[in-house]
Amino acid sequence: MVVLIAIHVAIALHVAHWAATGSTLTPLEPSESIELTAKGVLNAGAIFFALAILSTALFGRFFCGWACHLVAVQDACRWLLEKLGLRPRAVNLGLLGLVPLVVFVYMFLAPLLPRIEQGLGIGIAHTEFTTGGFWDTFPGLEMALLTFLVGGFLMVWFLGAKGFCTYACPYGAVFGIADQLAPVRIRVTDACEGCGHCTAVCTSNVRVHQEVRDWKAIVDPGCMKCLDCVSVCPKDALYVGFGAPALTARRAQPAKHLAAGFVQRLPRLALIAAFLWSTFAVLLARQGTLEGRWATELAGLSLVLALVFPGKSERHGGPTVLEELLLALAFLAALFGLRGYQLLPWQEERVPLLLALGLAVLFALAVHLSQRMLRRSEVALQAWELVRGGKVTAAGRTFALLALAFTGLVAVAARAQVSEAREQRIEREAREERAAAERALAAAREQARSDYDRGVRAAQAGRLEEASVAFEAALARDPDFREARENLAGMYCAMGRYQQGIFHYREALARHPEDADTHALLGQACAQQGDLASAEAAWQAAIRLVPTHRGAREGLAILCEERGDLAGARAHRAAAGR
Repeated sequence: MVVLIAIHVAIALHVAHWAATGSTLTPLEPSESIELTAKGVLNAGAIFFALAILSTALFGRFFCGWACHLVAVQDACRWLLEKLGLRPRAVNLGLLGLVPLVVFVYMFLAPLLPRIEQGLGIGIAHTEFTTGGFWDTFPGLEMALLTFLVGGFLMVWFLGAKGFCTYACPYGAVFGIADQLAPVRIRVTDACEGCGHCTAVCTSNVRVHQEVRDWKAIVDPGCMKCLDCVSVCPKDALYVGFGAPALTARRAQPAKHLAAGFVQRLPRLALIAAFLWSTFAVLLARQGTLEGRWATELAGLSLVLALVFPGKSERHGGPTVLEELLLALAFLAALFGLRGYQLLPWQEERVPLLLALGLAVLFALAVHLSQRMLRRSEVALQAWELVRGGKVTAAGRTFALLALAFTGLVAVAARAQVSEAREQRIEREAREERAAAERALAAAREQARSDYDRGVRAAQAGRLEEASVAFEAALARDPDFREARENLAGMYCAMGRYQQGIFHYREALARHPEDADTHALLGQACAQQGDLASAEAAWQAAIRLVPTHRGAREGLAILCEERGDLAGARAHRAAAGR
């Protein structure tokens, strides 16, 4: 307790330093390591997390028990519940015990995939050890309080003393793996009489007396090395010492049953693989930087980790296979619906991942107990009997109403998420279509430019027919290619095909009516065809845009001379600066 209080005082001093100076050391929080795997940014949090993992691989999983703020909250809630006469018991939810591993891989390893695919490498791009935005990566006050309520209180109340650690904490997953490599463990001497005092005081849900009997050490990766069991042993039989790590430890007492062969374990492995893949699919479904196609790779990696580091402790009283399927489906439905859902209508902040995990596990528990209430004559939730002698109790009816309300919330959230996902898909498809159209247009314009250049070279060589064909090809690829259209019109006029030339000049002006040069060229073409009225109108349009336009003024001056208006001709030439 003293150590945990000191840790929180240090956290408060860190926050106070930032508040006083506006800049401080980046948060010493494991989640900050995401910046390293996602962007290659090395910060203090990543170094802190790496040191915690390495020290765990040597000394065991002590960090959780001695330095985690959420463990402190869970311990405080457990203490309060015990003061109220409620001692939470651990609940075995089968497949859901894999959730922390999945979330660890998703949070810290999955962000490497886009970097690898883009060829960015997985090294350190730059360092960032100070920050002015200390709270940028943390949820707001309401979501933080809800997270502590769900993870620190409700999960302890309904799932046992370390409910959040067991079923939701991604950091606990990697610490549990590293713990299996640690040579430093809690071990036992021959003075042990198996009295069970150690198990009675353990708040990490470890059956200490069985572990030391069967393994001569605590091999459960859930052990957080709080040392309560060591301090309470009446024979001083427990101690911290070096020896074989849990991964290679051998049983001191033979198992009561033979382990199932590989063939017998295949259905279980298939169920685990399906759950891992489905959970990654749900997590990736709404992730902007990660794609669903990576679910298989991530599930495979997680399955390998689960098989290599399975933990040697035994779990009792688990659900049946069908119950595990129902638990998994309920968990996935709630995770999909609640993660990113606007739970509080008065604020825009969405439900963060860790809070969504806690709520999804509690929803799975509610569904699990509800189906048992329909099928069994005796059902209990911790100290409350929900069904007794085949009859639903008052506590059971209250639970059923709360479970029904919870189901309604999940259903509403899931419907909102489906609707939002559909809108996002439509928007994404529209963006992809626009991007494809832009790429096609860029390619067409590039080819049109090539055709245009070929036409220019042909025109310069006097091959007018070849030039006109090239300009027509350029316009077929890019109808808005003004230079190609004007040059095509000029080629037609040069070949005496004035009608076609005038048509293309007018087409060019329909697209770019502000081009004075095109108006002037249209006037020349009309004059050469003998349509002087149209020629005059075109030249007048040109000088309205550019009053000093020489070509248009000269054409109007010639018209004036033909009409005998010499003063008008002189005025036009003067306006053109001639």
